Amino acid sequence: MVSECRPGLTAIALIAALSASSAVAAARPATQSQAAARLATQHWDLVDWTGGQVPQGKRLRLDFDIGRGSFSTDTMCNRAGGAYRIRGASMRLGDGKGRLVSTMMACPEPAMTFERRYVASLSAVRSWRIEGDRLVLSTAKGERLTYRAVHKPAANAPRRLIYVSAETRPCHGVAPMTCLQIREKPGEPWQLHYDGIVDFEPQPGIEYRLRIIEEKVAHPPADGSSLRWTLDQVIEQRIVDR
Repeated sequence: MVSECRPGLTAIALIAALSASSAVAAARPATQSQAAARLATQHWDLVDWTGGQVPQGKRLRLDFDIGRGSFSTDTMCNRAGGAYRIRGASMRLGDGKGRLVSTMMACPEPAMTFERRYVASLSAVRSWRIEGDRLVLSTAKGERLTYRAVHKPAANAPRRLIYVSAETRPCHGVAPMTCLQIREKPGEPWQLHYDGIVDFEPQPGIEYRLRIIEEKVAHPPADGSSLRWTLDQVIEQRIVDR
């Protein structure tokens, strides 16, 4: 018996099959190669470490450069880095012999002791995985260093130079708040800046000259700016006499 082929029902069945396969693909976890590429597209800030206590008020940020095959990180007083190699779920940081390249500034205790332990743990990393917005590095002895993903500006995003006043001013957005005062040139009047600057934590009484990264926000909230500013570099800073 020859079955009848009905175009309308066939099309509906095909659409249903494609939708089901798309749902399965969406639910499927990212491949290891996708996760490896993601390493370089975001900053990673330390939020938990089974080998020690994460310091309060000090950001320890880990970055990967997939093009150069290198990484760098804040270590407390200094910055360290080197090559990184991954193969599947395995990872090695440094020269393969437990050594990282580091700046050599000295800091008071207990910062230096913390730094030595942290660098030693990074040198001992043997495996990695990404779970949602967390990167988990594990050492040969079972220590885990967990990092939270943080937005990383695009490499080609435009840079701007601005001055930030030593004084903030009351302002009113959706609710009363405190705003930075900024300008682009000395002598210009200060302008209120209603949004913060990512990674910038101004200290009272200090005026700054910053290089910031400016990005467009694809879908800003109704009460938010269409631009995101991220600190790129503190060019200079000076104490202002009140």
